[in-house]
Amino acid sequence: MIETLTIENLGVIAEARLDLSAGLTALTGETGAGKTMALTSLQLILGGKPDPGHVRTGAKAARVEGTFLVADDSPVLAAIDDAGGAYDVDGGQAEIVVARQVPASGRSSAFIGGRRVPTAVLRSIAQGLVTVHGQSDQLRLATAAQQRQALDAFGGEEVAKALRQWGEAYSAHAKAEGRLRSFDENARENARRRLAYQALAAKVEEVSPRPGEDEALKAEAFRLENTESRFAGLSEAAARLSGSDTVESSAMEGIDAAVRALEQTGDVVDLLARLRSVRDELGDIAATLASAAADTEADPARLAEIYARRQELSGLRRELGMGNDEAIEAAEEARAALADLEDPESTRKRLEEECEHARKSMEAAGEALHEARSQAAGRLGALVGDELTELALANARFEIAVTEGQPAAHGADVVEFLLASHSGAPLRPIGASASGGELSRVMLAVEVSLAERAAQSDHTFLFDEVDAGVGGRAAQAVGRRLAKLAEKHQVIVVTHLAQVAAHAATQAVVVKEEDESGAKTNVTIVTGNERLGELARMLSGNDTEAARTHAAELLGGGPDVAR
Repeated sequence: MIETLTIENLGVIAEARLDLSAGLTALTGETGAGKTMALTSLQLILGGKPDPGHVRTGAKAARVEGTFLVADDSPVLAAIDDAGGAYDVDGGQAEIVVARQVPASGRSSAFIGGRRVPTAVLRSIAQGLVTVHGQSDQLRLATAAQQRQALDAFGGEEVAKALRQWGEAYSAHAKAEGRLRSFDENARENARRRLAYQALAAKVEEVSPRPGEDEALKAEAFRLENTESRFAGLSEAAARLSGSDTVESSAMEGIDAAVRALEQTGDVVDLLARLRSVRDELGDIAATLASAAADTEADPARLAEIYARRQELSGLRRELGMGNDEAIEAAEEARAALADLEDPESTRKRLEEECEHARKSMEAAGEALHEARSQAAGRLGALVGDELTELALANARFEIAVTEGQPAAHGADVVEFLLASHSGAPLRPIGASASGGELSRVMLAVEVSLAERAAQSDHTFLFDEVDAGVGGRAAQAVGRRLAKLAEKHQVIVVTHLAQVAAHAATQAVVVKEEDESGAKTNVTIVTGNERLGELARMLSGNDTEAARTHAAELLGGGPDVAR
């Protein structure tokens, strides 16, 4: 509930503080006194859209601050924790400070628990604190989508669970249909792709290249093409090391002479051992070179094979426009793709079966959601019917029709609030069958029924002229019903009807005063004779004895209260 509301420099309100209590509070005042600004202040701390034009003339910014009290286990507190805000807890209640600052120019600021937050966060948290109902909300509930949402909210977890299951089934069916539709749309393209993949795989398989084959063949061809120069090189290297008829002095002979010379010194054992090791290694290298030279022979047939194979690989590269290793990889991918494209009839049959299974699951979920909504519609319709009797519409009949419609994300139901405003009248959509005053009371009945089921006891309901278009007994009925709702919740009603205000436990009057500095508006709690005078003004426009007597009767105290 809202404990205090402080307003600074908002419209005609220079500074005002309103202390609120539990139960029903009526906010009244003459037309033009500033009730709109008082209401705007409440809407601002609930995340409403700011208007710099509402900043008081000469002020740099308008500021509104509200203090809320909620139970220490309220889910709102978790949201405030997530936003980084702070609050005090004492005696099982948490105190939350919410503020909004609107500059004359620039962007507004929102604060929760001392922490600046985006307006969207403020709005989201505020929905758990206050529910606002006004004439615009009556129009809102006159739409099919909002009526469905109201029914779903009333249905609670039973409808919410069915709605979640529908959402999953609806999404699965949409995806299954999408896959089948995509398959059909791509059937011709898939046929072309299948032929292309087959041709690619066949061409690569025909040539059958091996990874790195062309480079290996290139190296082998180079060796065969240079057989004579290779033989000469190997032979000469072997001769230089081990000697031959064409070499006067070989490396081996020089090393042998060096070994013999060192053997005579007798004191360089390590060097002698190393030199002998070098001699042995050179001898082994010379033998290997001589063997390689002996094995080097021209092989024209093999060289011709290599030329033919390299030409075949080159042709594959030109035809496919890619290297041989790329062609091998592309062929593997083509064969994998063909596995999915080779049997389109079986693939389509499988997709059809998946789509049919998803459709049946969706229909089953739709039936469960329809049943849950229908049961909730019966319960809510009965509650609203009882409320209409309390609101001086005893002969009216209210029903909620839940009929079959087109599947959508919210289900396959069309929800419609129907009203027969008097005996013998046919049931028609409330927007088409109710007058302004009747619509106000019907919507009040709906909102009260929803509120008593869904909201916590510390929740606040703000009604902005919900009594528009009614008067007399109907207005008294609206007042009684708001007072009954206020037995469990804090209720604030902005009203111009004394019959409604008289049922309030607290009456706050918005008063506009003129002085040398201009017009100012104050918000004052009135009691006793002051309240009688305000009710008298609301009844007749003037504070007369007759009006006071009538006001006293509305308050339930009789003529003596007026004196």
